[in-house]
Amino acid sequence: MTAMSVTKREHVDDHDGPWTVEDVLALPEHPARARYELVDGVLMMSPAPGWAHQLASWQLTAQIKKAVASAGVPFLVAEAANVVGDSRLFIPDIVVVDRGAVDRDTVSVPLDAVLLTVEIVSPFNRAADRILKPALYAQAKVPAYWRVELEPEPAVLVHELSGDTYREAVAVTGKQGVPVAGEFTVDLDVPALLGDLGGA
Repeated sequence: MTAMSVTKREHVDDHDGPWTVEDVLALPEHPARARYELVDGVLMMSPAPGWAHQLASWQLTAQIKKAVASAGVPFLVAEAANVVGDSRLFIPDIVVVDRGAVDRDTVSVPLDAVLLTVEIVSPFNRAADRILKPALYAQAKVPAYWRVELEPEPAVLVHELSGDTYREAVAVTGKQGVPVAGEFTVDLDVPALLGDLGGA
């Protein structure tokens, strides 16, 4: 993995023409914590996630980390980490990556080091998380993709790579063990994802 040279920019409006991965990584943090992603020169921005989204992400990340630790497998789990391809930059809500792709100075990891991406659907990113991102993750041969739906009740839709696309393997709404690309099994507890928030 080669290090990228990044020169910080003052603002998103300072840019002309198609965007590159390096351009996006050079942007300053958005004041409202919006996320910048890139697909083939096109910059995409999504608003900062709400409380339900953040709590579900934190809880699910903890469940996946526990599974990785229990299995003793060489993977790392992170929330909202940069994942890059030649002309693409994604920030999955949760990502599981090969430990060998990460060191102390890592800013982004390559798509080919990713085992699992997880996207949590919220009102402002439904099309990206249900249609666009899974298609692009499958194109990049990411072995597993999970989509988390929070409405009307939490559910984790587990997808496995099948050729050039994903097939839904199972939809989990309760407690269930779910294998991740044959590497380890997560004991999912879906009701716990929003447990601290109670009812609507």
